[in-house]
Amino acid sequence: MDNIPRRLIKGCAFDLGNTLINDQKLTAASVKDLGQWLGRNSIISSPNRFIQTYMQNNYQINRPFISHTFGEIDFFEKTLAELSISHISAEEILQKYRRILTDKIQPDQDIIETFQYLKAQKIQIALISNESNCRVEATLDKIGLQHFFDTIIVSEDIGVEKPDPRIFMEGLNRLNIASDAMIMFGDNNIADGACKELGIYFVLVTGFRSTKWVWEKGNSYQPDYVMPKISRNEMETFMTSFQVSGS
Repeated sequence: MDNIPRRLIKGCAFDLGNTLINDQKLTAASVKDLGQWLGRNSIISSPNRFIQTYMQNNYQINRPFISHTFGEIDFFEKTLAELSISHISAEEILQKYRRILTDKIQPDQDIIETFQYLKAQKIQIALISNESNCRVEATLDKIGLQHFFDTIIVSEDIGVEKPDPRIFMEGLNRLNIASDAMIMFGDNNIADGACKELGIYFVLVTGFRSTKWVWEKGNSYQPDYVMPKISRNEMETFMTSFQVSGS
């Protein structure tokens, strides 16, 4: 930290999945509960086989602006077809899965306190996420963070995904700040790290990070700083030693 030039920081941008929310853990637990529910209702004979097949299809199917966490209809269509399941539709099972997953999401006091601290420092807060709109809306509704964000940028909404620099430029434009006045917090060296192409400072958040939960292609960027988890103590230590904030 001693060799890092001090900056006047006016904005902090956060990724959602595996940065603010433990997506991999949330997905695994939700698919497990779904498989058990299907088994109890005699829709499938082997919950474990269902879980394994679904997770394989989740990893293998990829296209822009989808949610590997919230699930997509074709994930379930392919899984049901491979397992010859006809007692339930893909739409029914998708909605059941999303209800299970949403019920598991809980507010994180560490994040709430972190955002309160940033607001007290007069730092704007943005969400920049490669996700579907329905997933972001469901998650923010459940954890109650909407009022903290000065802007919410979802790839599906603007038609551009990280690591495309245009999504970070959208954040800068909406916050009306220069690139050297913003910090991007994320778990993905490719998707989130690409902010460095614009001169944005990149903090790698490692607490929920998983190399298996990466679909983006491109260069992998070295972080400027590594933070184990978003918390007030971690953020205050980092910001105090790094820069003069606000106003």
